[in-house]
Amino acid sequence: MCCLLNACTSWSSEAPITPIKNIGNLQELSENNNRPFIYYPSPDNYSVCHGHTCSEFSFIQLSNIQWQEVEDLFSPTANNAQQEREQIKLAIALLEKFTGEQAGTHKDRAENFTDNGLNGQMDCIDEATNSTVYLRMLDDAGLLSFHQQASRTSRGGLFAPHNTATIVETDSNLRYAVDSWFNDNGEIPAIVPLSQWKKGWKPESN
Repeated sequence: MCCLLNACTSWSSEAPITPIKNIGNLQELSENNNRPFIYYPSPDNYSVCHGHTCSEFSFIQLSNIQWQEVEDLFSPTANNAQQEREQIKLAIALLEKFTGEQAGTHKDRAENFTDNGLNGQMDCIDEATNSTVYLRMLDDAGLLSFHQQASRTSRGGLFAPHNTATIVETDSNLRYAVDSWFNDNGEIPAIVPLSQWKKGWKPESN
């Protein structure tokens, strides 16, 4: 089950990105404290969550060539917010691919897929956190003209909890869910109005 994401109600794109961690033992606690999650990510130094509820995280360094591939997705600059959302989808998919190669999450399957021996699986807490990291890097690099990275949010309460990253369309102030949990690693995430997502939206094929 996806665990409920607590807090994260601010829309600030400057606040530190913190993981919602589930530390199972003292050894894991010590290891994570010795190398904490990177609150202010950059392409050459950022953290991602995996293992469900950020019980594990990895540290990633993209090459200049890899980051240039991400930047190239935003050229030419979008003419409107809708076009830019399509660019954001492609960028997150590519960042998931690059990240997965280093973090061992390249085999992550859609939703909370369970299979003996499958490593690198992520739940919606992991996905929401990682997508927020990617969005922060895109925002900080000045690649977003019509949107701003916003906070993570949740729906469903205790009965059917689910979590997502979000963006805000700057002209209209409309907020959108950026949800990569429904697809395998490196596939195109969904971007839908948050009001629709809050009502239980999911892809038609799911």
